[in-house]
Amino acid sequence: MAHELFRLMETVYNTPHLLTEQALQPIVEYIQNRNSFALIADTKPVEKVKAEKLSTIGQINIDGVVTYKPVMGMCGPQGTSYQGILEQAEELIAEGCDTILTVHNSPGGQASHCFSTANAIRELCDENNVTWIAYIDTISASASLALGVPADEVIIHPSAETGSVGCILALMDTSKALANAGLKPVYIASTPGKTPFDDTGAFSKEFITEMQSNVTRLGNQFAEHVSTHTGIDVKDVLAMNAKMFHAEAALEHGLVTAIMDHKQFGKYMADKQGAKNA
Repeated sequence: MAHELFRLMETVYNTPHLLTEQALQPIVEYIQNRNSFALIADTKPVEKVKAEKLSTIGQINIDGVVTYKPVMGMCGPQGTSYQGILEQAEELIAEGCDTILTVHNSPGGQASHCFSTANAIRELCDENNVTWIAYIDTISASASLALGVPADEVIIHPSAETGSVGCILALMDTSKALANAGLKPVYIASTPGKTPFDDTGAFSKEFITEMQSNVTRLGNQFAEHVSTHTGIDVKDVLAMNAKMFHAEAALEHGLVTAIMDHKQFGKYMADKQGAKNA
C-alpha cells in the first residue's frame, strides 16, 4: 500500500486547494501519522459517486473532498471528481433531463480544473435549455461552492453552511527532522529556481514568496468566479475573508438564493416539474 500513501501525499502537499482549513488539517495529520501504512490498508474503498435520475430531473451528488481526476482504486474509480461530475451532467442531459440538481455535502477539494468544470456545466445547461439547481444539504465550502454558484438557483438547508472563498496550500518542512536525525540532503541544480530549498534544507524565501503569489492568484480568481455568477462585487467577496456562513448569513451575503428544508425543497421541485409538464 506504500504507493497509495505516496500518491495521497502528492495530492495533499504542494498542491493548491479550495478547501477549508478544518478539512485539510485532518488529512495532513493522517499522513504524518507513523501508522499511515496500516491505516490505509484498513481503509475501505470509497464507492464511486453515481448520478440519479427521477423523471426529467437528474441528480448529481457532490460528496466529500473533490479531486480533479477520479481516485483509482483496485475496483476502479472512486469518490467525487470534477471529471466525473461533468460526465454525469453530460449523460443526464443526453438521457433527456431538463433539470440538473447538484446536491452538495462537501468541504471542497483541489483547485485544478474547478472553475473550468463549473463553467462547463453552466455552458452545457445553457446550450441544452436545462435548468440547474444547486442544493446545499449540509456543507458546501470552497471548491464545492465554486461548483454550485453558476447554477440558476442555489438553495440551502436551514442547518447547512457555505463559504470559505479562498485558497490554501500545505507544505511540509522536514529540514529540522532530518537535521535531528543527522541527515542533510544536498541538491545540485543548474539554476537556483530548480530547487525549492535553501542551503539549510528548508524552503527558500523565494519559493515561499512564489507559492504565496500562486495561492493569492487562485484566491482572487475564486473571488472573480463567485462575483461573475452572483453579481457580488469582487471586493465584497474578498472581504468575506474566506469565512463560513450559516444559511441566513449566506443569504444575506448573496451566496445563496433561498433557504428551504428538505420538505420545502421537495415540494418546490415537484411544483417546478408540474409547471413544466402542464
